[in-house]
Amino acid sequence: MNYTQTIAKIRGRGQLTIPQAIRQALSWNEDEVLVKIITAEDGFRVERLPISHPQQVQKKLTKKQWGKIWQTMEDFSKSGKQNIKLTDFVRKDRDSRF
Repeated sequence: MNYTQTIAKIRGRGQLTIPQAIRQALSWNEDEVLVKIITAEDGFRVERLPISHPQQVQKKLTKKQWGKIWQTMEDFSKSGKQNIKLTDFVRKDRDSRF
């Protein structure tokens, strides 16, 4: 990592934009990076969350993950009349995975 220092402004709504030079030095080139903010005596520290963190956004599912989702949907549809809309089922299923 390259040591980089710059100045940034915290806006009225509490928004802080991490300057591009800092993001590049840290290899944070993705559109969205999930971070942890830790308070310190005279400020705060920002750390990137690891990929394995449960709140980390997963951009693509693997074929195995999609296969499991489709299999669950097929099993559900073959099991007979359900008292739930398929859309609600898919939402509930996705919420349980992410």
